[in-house]
Amino acid sequence: MPDTAPNELDIQVTTIKNVPQEDIQHARDVVARVLAHAPRPVLHAKITLNVLPDPAVPRPNLVSLRVDLNGVPVNAYASAASMPEAISLAGTRLRARVEHMARLRHTRRRSHHGTAATG
Repeated sequence: MPDTAPNELDIQVTTIKNVPQEDIQHARDVVARVLAHAPRPVLHAKITLNVLPDPAVPRPNLVSLRVDLNGVPVNAYASAASMPEAISLAGTRLRARVEHMARLRHTRRRSHHGTAATG
């Protein structure tokens, strides 16, 4: 049943300004795919999508991904010229942070078991 876990997770989405529905769904899909491989229970996930109204800003599309992995906050942020690009970049950063947590957890587990076996 691990394939159903991301669909059961209620991912909270907040938008600021006009964000197309397809971008909202794309952000949900990206976060769900990343969290399908999370090393801990996902307690909360929040996406914030914002479009700055200033035409002088070169990267007006802002994405904030905030996740609570069993009490450990994992955040990723990105800005880009287009919303899909910002979502993909933030998703890549979130995936890197989640994978880093998985490696840390694996390393700690191995060192803990190694210490227990030798002590």
